[in-house]
Amino acid sequence: MNKIMKVKYIAVILLSTQLVYTACDDMGFLQIKPDSLELTDDRIKTVDDLENLLLGAYNGIRSSGFWGGRTLRGFDVIADDGVADVATFEWVQMSAHTMNLVNAVGRDTWTATYNAINMANQVAFSDLGESILASDPQKEAQFKAEASFIRALGYFHLVRAFGLPYAEETKDIAEMGVPLRLRGVMDRATAFEVVQRSTVSEVYSQIISDLEYAIENLPGENKVESGRATVDGAKALLAKVYFYKHDFGNAAKYAEQVINTQKYDLDEDLTAKFGRAEKKTVTQEIVAMIPSASLIEDSWGGLRDYRTNGLALPTSRPSNELIAAYDQQNDNRFKTFFKNIDGSWYTLKFDYEYMDGIIIGYNELLLLYAESLAKSNGNMNQALNALQKIEKRAYGKANTTTTDRASFIKAVQKERRLEIALQGERLFELKRIKQSVRGEAWDSHKVMFQIPDVEQNGNPDVNMN
Repeated sequence: MNKIMKVKYIAVILLSTQLVYTACDDMGFLQIKPDSLELTDDRIKTVDDLENLLLGAYNGIRSSGFWGGRTLRGFDVIADDGVADVATFEWVQMSAHTMNLVNAVGRDTWTATYNAINMANQVAFSDLGESILASDPQKEAQFKAEASFIRALGYFHLVRAFGLPYAEETKDIAEMGVPLRLRGVMDRATAFEVVQRSTVSEVYSQIISDLEYAIENLPGENKVESGRATVDGAKALLAKVYFYKHDFGNAAKYAEQVINTQKYDLDEDLTAKFGRAEKKTVTQEIVAMIPSASLIEDSWGGLRDYRTNGLALPTSRPSNELIAAYDQQNDNRFKTFFKNIDGSWYTLKFDYEYMDGIIIGYNELLLLYAESLAKSNGNMNQALNALQKIEKRAYGKANTTTTDRASFIKAVQKERRLEIALQGERLFELKRIKQSVRGEAWDSHKVMFQIPDVEQNGNPDVNMN
């Protein structure tokens, strides 16, 4: 049986973090360690120990600052799809585009994501991990592949949050990506090693390299519902990375490989993929996720502030601009996912006690495939078919029939906003297509999280945003 199935879908494994960090729960930036910290690598002795640590890295993905939802919600507030009805410091800053180095959401994004990356590195890219895995070549390839997937997802998350968007004008600007930490921190000597920011292009190259390795070496028996990295999930994420890199030929290539497996489809029930964990609904739409099995294992708990079925009104809601973008009379997504309460619109999309953290769904893959084909002089009939699948479910009919590339691309981008609304993508979509972000330029430093104080404390020469 798959190891992760024995622990009920990546249960909270406190031991896995204790293997390395024994001083406090919130370690902050990887290089900043309290005086009382003991880095006890003598606790990691076997392949099973490394597997527990690997499960801990997966568990780290559901952290609020990584894929657990709070940062995703923050991205939409910075953009124009989400509104935060709270007066706390960090959310006021995000609403006003005045994030600074002590913004709590930005700091959590940095520390949580680097901690997950470090655990993945400890497993497969550290002297200790490599020495243990040398005795088991099969596990060595598997663990390196899974660690590479986690690391790639982490750096994609970080470079979009803290780096400039990928474009010809920005990709090679010195130190405007994020620091690439590619070896696991196992002792005090490596814990304080200073690494400066790479360029955006260098970060994307590392992400692509990691995903290519994952695709070649992940075990075929890994299943989506296990929560562990799969070949299809790695290909789908790679398609998305190429999409944001404006390499539309490769984006279409990898998306098509996943689509052609015929293992995935759009659910007739729009809520099925969101209710899978709690309601046990059947879905064919999730390509990669971090699953949940209970309230204490809520992989999208940070999106709970949108919930309308709690004890009080939500503190987060869709913007009026997002609501106005829908065809309220004819769009099934609007009818299913939005509700007016006392004159304000709220979303029902996240009305669950616990949810799977969806990394990428078939719906998003279809839309990036359609746009990538159109932008790379690909087959427009295939592009049209992909878009029409989305439209038929949303409207009951295909609204787009044109194969004029410019008109088609505009239609796809409209559906992309509506289809994956409030899932943390809108900010990066605006940057990708070089549209202003509520009055700020697409490449403005005001719509990037600032490098947090926890990094500056140990790396005072780090290039700031």
